[in-house]
Formats: sequence, C-alpha cells, structure tokens
Amino acid sequence: MIDDGVPRDPQSAGAMPRLTSSHRVLQRAYRLASIAADGGVRAAESWARWRGHEETSHALAERLARETALCELPRGSIWYHGASVGEVGAIAPLIRELSVLFPQLPRLLTTQTTTGRSRAAGELDVVARLAPLDSPAPMRRFLDATEPSLHVIIETELWPVRFEHLRRRRIPAAVVSARLSAERMPRYRRLRGLYQPCLASLAMVAPATADDGARFVSLGLPDDRLGPMGNLKWDAAPASPDERTSARCFEQLGIDRDLWWLILGSVHPGESSSLIEALGSAWREQTRVGVIVAPRHPSRFDQIHDELAGCGTLAHRASRGPAPSGTRWLLLDRLGVLKDLYPLAHAAVLGGSFVPVGGHSPLEAAAAGCPIIAGPHRHRQLDLLDPLAQRGAAVLVESASQAGAAISDWLANRDARMRAAAAARAAVTSQRGVAPRLARALGDLLS
Repeated sequence: MIDDGVPRDPQSAGAMPRLTSSHRVLQRAYRLASIAADGGVRAAESWARWRGHEETSHALAERLARETALCELPRGSIWYHGASVGEVGAIAPLIRELSVLFPQLPRLLTTQTTTGRSRAAGELDVVARLAPLDSPAPMRRFLDATEPSLHVIIETELWPVRFEHLRRRRIPAAVVSARLSAERMPRYRRLRGLYQPCLASLAMVAPATADDGARFVSLGLPDDRLGPMGNLKWDAAPASPDERTSARCFEQLGIDRDLWWLILGSVHPGESSSLIEALGSAWREQTRVGVIVAPRHPSRFDQIHDELAGCGTLAHRASRGPAPSGTRWLLLDRLGVLKDLYPLAHAAVLGGSFVPVGGHSPLEAAAAGCPIIAGPHRHRQLDLLDPLAQRGAAVLVESASQAGAAISDWLANRDARMRAAAAARAAVTSQRGVAPRLARALGDLLS
C-alpha cells in the first residue's frame, strides 16, 4: 500500500463503492503516475530556478505547494477552483453571492493556468494561486496550510487524489455547473475505477442540465447528491453595452451603420473561408451587407486575413485605423472590441462551430440581442444554445450552406430577425439566477 500521507480517520471516510481488482489496479497506477509527475515538476522547478527563470520557478512552486508559495494563503477559506479564464469568469457571480452570505470566510481561488490566475487576481476579491498538483505530497502540504471550510469546483474536473484527501479530512466538496458530455461518457466508463470514488466522495454535484445530472448518476453519483441545476455562465453573461457605446465603437472603426452587418465571431482558420464560399458570389455582391470577421486568437490574424484574400475578399484591418468609406469587409484584429459591436450587428455566426472545436460561448451576442447561427460542431455549448434555439434566438445548422440560407432569411425578413433579437435578450434574462440558488445550497454544506 502506498503511503499518501493522508490522516486516517475511519469515521470520516464514509461508505465508498466496492471496486473490482482491476479498478484498484487503475487507482494504484494513477497514484504512481501522480507521484512521478511530482518528481518531474520538482526537477523542472530546480532547472528554472538555476536558469534564473523566476516567473516559471514561482509558478511551479505553487503547483508543488512549496512553503514559499503557501505562506500568504488564508486558513478556513472557501476554496474555489476553475480551470482557466472562462471558468474564472463563470464562477465570479457565485463567489459574490457566497461572500454576502458568509462575509467572515476568506476566499481562495486556484486555476490550472497562469492566465486564469491573472484574471482572478485582477478582477475578483480573492487570493489567487495555481492549483496544487493532484499528487499526495503537494496536496497534503496545501491542505495543511489552508484547511478550507468548503471546496467548490466549476464545470467538470475530477481529481482522485484531491477528493480523497478532502474526504478524509471531512472537508465538503462540490462541483457546480457540472458538465459531462455524451461524447466523453465512453472514456469515463473505461476509467470508472478512478471516477466512481471521486463522485462518491462529493457532497454535491449541481449539474448544468438534466442530461448532465443523469450521466453523473449513471457513473456512480448517489442521486441524493444532485444539487440545483443550471449553468453559471448565464449569470456571468455581460450586460449588453448600451447603443451609444456601440455607436461610438462603430464610428471609431469607420463602420457604416447604414449597412446590414453580420459578425463572424471568434472564428478559427478555415471557418470564414467556408462560410464565404457557402454564401456565394451573389450574396457577397449585395451592396447593403457588411461582414465583420473576428478571429479567436491574435496569432491567427494574418492567417485569416490571407484566407479572406484567397476567397477574393479584400478586408480592411481594424488595427490600421478607421475603415475607408464603402468598406464592407472588416477584419477585427483588435482585442476587447467584439462585445461592443454586437448590439448594432444584425446577426452573428458562432465561431468554433464550423470546425471541430465545439463552439464558443454565444452569450455575449445573445445578451446584446444579436441572433445567432451555430454550426454542426457545437457540442460544447449545447446547454447554452438549446434554450436560445427553443426561443427562436438561435438557428442550429448542419452545414455552411444552411448557415448561408439562414442569414439570407434574416436579411430578407426584418420582422423575423427582430423577433429573434428580442428572444435572445429574453432567453438570457430568464436563465439568470443560478448563482443565488447554488449559494443557498452550498451554504447548507457549510452549516
């Protein structure tokens, strides 16, 4: 038996599922791999320190839960965890709600990425750190130093070592806005020996949707541990910029407000060109239509500009100043601007849904009252897209040609597009309120 350094408390362990010998082998293999990972990170930290790479060395010290990285962490906090930037933004409303209910408890938030940590430190009233490795020694040091009152994870990160340590220390843990896609279920079933004990040790799983809840139960979560359903991203959806802000942004970019504007938002290489081809030359030649192409990643600005040129489309680059009069194609190669354009746009295509990425969040567009078209690769956003589609605020298509037809329909039918815009705002408003429900349920765990 491997000594993981966790204090043994038989009364706190609770009833755990009976596992087969193959499941026990899987657990032992994971624990050995986690110990090996600990050794690899320690070696990397020593190398970074020797080379004078202070930022890398400090980040690895946080992952290892070194004493130098633990000295300023609060004790008895609510320990929140989100993987990266998006999860940090989504969990923010819940942190605010619980801070009102339990103002005396410190707030600690960990992430898997330095970008997520930076966002948390810059935008939230929390102590932000990188999460300790899911390995016995770092986890033991981290919990010895922090002794959290409650652990809350957003979405789906199941850490076997972390949950075992929390269970044996009688620290309640919960997963909120918990998602488990049908596509990933075969993998989770194969690794049931790892994940079933994780689920059995959780005090609550609050699923994003009813389907997510059913999948968690099928993996071994006791059904009496299901918490309030809902996705925190609805609460985190930004308030729509007022039209004056949007109008100023249009003016600064030189965008002609008399045109009918389509936004290709957060697109990846290959998406804009396929959509342009699907729209056809007749649609592109309409003089009253304009297209704003917003790449997902700054590193792809040049590549997507070249793609547009390859389709015979000369797009003005926003980074070069206001667009000349008559511009109908704009490459938005500037950051932090897209959200201000949605209120005056007429429709938006969801980036990442016409290439096998899974789609990006539709909520910025929906909150601004901008109707949405999502492509066939939308599986990562179904819990957000389905309520929008049910209200008529989003059209879910299976090909770029279908997207072109939907855009043409909205272009020809102003009343239908206006109804879709109103439905988008109404859908976001109706779905808000997840954070207060979750905060009350989590408060019961603290009580």
